[in-house]
Amino acid sequence: MNYAEDRLDRRARSAHSPESEAGKKGDTPTQDQLARDLKRAYDVIISYHSRSDSDARPRSDDDDISLHRDLRAAHELAGKTLRDGGQNRQAVFHFGMAWRICHWLEKRNNNSFCRDTSSCTPGAKDEAENEWRSVGDYAQICELAGFPEIGALSLLFYRAGGNLDVESIALSSSTNGVSQQDYGCDLAECGTSPCFIAFPTKSNVVDDILQALDSLQLGPNDHVPTSSDILSHLAHLARNSSTIRDPVSAMHAFLSEQQSMKEVPSILQFWDDAGHISASKDQQQVGKIEYHVLPPVILLLLLKLLYSSPISGPFLKLSCISMPYLAGKFPPASAEGKLLARHYKSHWAYYVFIRSLVLGERMKKHRRGKGIHHVPVWDVVFGLEMQPQIIGPKKCEEEKKGSGPILEWEATTSNYCSKILHACSSKSIDPIAFPCITQQQISSFSAHPPIFVVGDSHVLSLAWQTLRIDLSKVPRVNGETQNENDQKQSLICRTAFPFPATGMKAWHVRPSSRFFTHYNLHACIQRLPPLWGRSIILSAGEIDCREGIGGSLLQGYYRNCGDAVERTVIEYLTSLTSLAEKYKLQILVMPVAPHAYRSEKNGKSVGRAKRRETMLLWNKILRRELGNGKKETDNPHSKYDRVFLLDYDKRLQHPDRTEFVLHPSYNADYTHVNSAVVPLVEDAILHCGCDMTSL
Repeated sequence: MNYAEDRLDRRARSAHSPESEAGKKGDTPTQDQLARDLKRAYDVIISYHSRSDSDARPRSDDDDISLHRDLRAAHELAGKTLRDGGQNRQAVFHFGMAWRICHWLEKRNNNSFCRDTSSCTPGAKDEAENEWRSVGDYAQICELAGFPEIGALSLLFYRAGGNLDVESIALSSSTNGVSQQDYGCDLAECGTSPCFIAFPTKSNVVDDILQALDSLQLGPNDHVPTSSDILSHLAHLARNSSTIRDPVSAMHAFLSEQQSMKEVPSILQFWDDAGHISASKDQQQVGKIEYHVLPPVILLLLLKLLYSSPISGPFLKLSCISMPYLAGKFPPASAEGKLLARHYKSHWAYYVFIRSLVLGERMKKHRRGKGIHHVPVWDVVFGLEMQPQIIGPKKCEEEKKGSGPILEWEATTSNYCSKILHACSSKSIDPIAFPCITQQQISSFSAHPPIFVVGDSHVLSLAWQTLRIDLSKVPRVNGETQNENDQKQSLICRTAFPFPATGMKAWHVRPSSRFFTHYNLHACIQRLPPLWGRSIILSAGEIDCREGIGGSLLQGYYRNCGDAVERTVIEYLTSLTSLAEKYKLQILVMPVAPHAYRSEKNGKSVGRAKRRETMLLWNKILRRELGNGKKETDNPHSKYDRVFLLDYDKRLQHPDRTEFVLHPSYNADYTHVNSAVVPLVEDAILHCGCDMTSL
């Protein structure tokens, strides 16, 4: 359950053994090594089912528990192996089964009420801890399979004490007529669903969660504090940390003064681990509910899944509401924060990044809106931030009508989630099909149609912001004038919906790639709505520049860094062209943004300087290959059809430094940019030469 570890070029589990030649040499896994791991896991699973079917003799409790622990380990091994081979949908099944078995073991040890692991007996504590790890692994692989919303629901289900169907551990070991190469193993349910549902889709707990999500309504609210108010209170908590022992309780007291903050149902208050939240109406109706206490890493994972799920609505609002509590609970400089950063590097990095995007930085009110300005997502979600005004009579087409096409649909989150859960759990589903995020299923977060931003974590820089494209500023060629369609709609407004493929490198886009990020990218694209998913913004390359290019263990790169960058960029653009043709897309490529300046005192200045040079060269080659705003019709023989560069990286550079260093006003967390980049992206879209009618 560690993005940073999983993203590295993995070795098969068999390659770690001392007797393995691969383990001695440190080679990346071959298909044969992965196949050996899978066979080892499959033999244990088949042995369990064969013994269960043929052996009618009762087993002792110790033997039974030992047998199921071996079965759980086998499913985990199968899941990791299939994930490393890029077979994410098959991996979801095995991680889901591992969670079910952990739940069975906990119940077998009479730990169904062991909510807080600190109060469990030693044996019970092991199983309880294993279950939260198992559900965390399952939630993460759901995201990697293209279904972050299912991952989020599974974590909320676990916290609410939902019971899994322990009888479902017994599965048919008969084949489904498909070879192992296609489906990973011979179990009938392995890979038949795009996202295997490990928890019961029909249960009171699931119904309560979905109804609670429906109760979270987006929209302006005069009683909600601004992001600046929250930052001020967080600063107050930090200054008085010696006297305030419980910052979560103190933050709750502050937010409780706002009437709207009392509307969050207790079943969704996943940040609460000590009963800070007073009894609400839903508690009074249902009675006392004992919730699992979520470990810190699970809290961070759930925050990320809620914030980055491309359906917005209550998922987005819940992630924003949780942020003040989590920010009080995990200050960046705290001992627990440093521990999380050391053991769960990527989870912590996502938390710091999302915190910066949601709350922004403290800024005096009279300075807001002047110069380069980051718009905190908190203020956007709760209608506290006035969007930049367009000078003149122009308005978005949706604003002229009074409501956009998305607002015309009154679907609830429960309806949407129920459809997705039903589609993924249906026995008759086409194994190649993916349930789409259709236009009708997108929540009414914005009055504007979406534009999906797909790729690595940098897609979150644009998340939930509205892009306003003024067509009257599109560069004209040879005295060309506006056409009739431009005159009717001179302003296009699109809200950026993120769909991250976490850890994706540009090198993973290649059709021959067998990494889990490659599968994740295609799963995300296949789920895009047919009407609004024809143009996407795509981000990749920063991880290549930061930790990939030039590495001696990476196959396919030359030892000369300049040659490696050039080959990687060309391979990347060629693969994007194939991707655009396969899915009939128009792809707008984001450049690699520079990192912010860091002190040179910690001994990493040489490595950072080299990365800046690599990023600068990367963008230079992108610019050379894709041109500088030439229209597709101007170059009919272009080898990169339907692929366009958003050329704005030079404007991100610090004006007072010669190196490729990020301007402080765009800095989110020293690695990513904040939403102040939106005007640069808007201008880059105007000048990239793309087909505006496809936006």
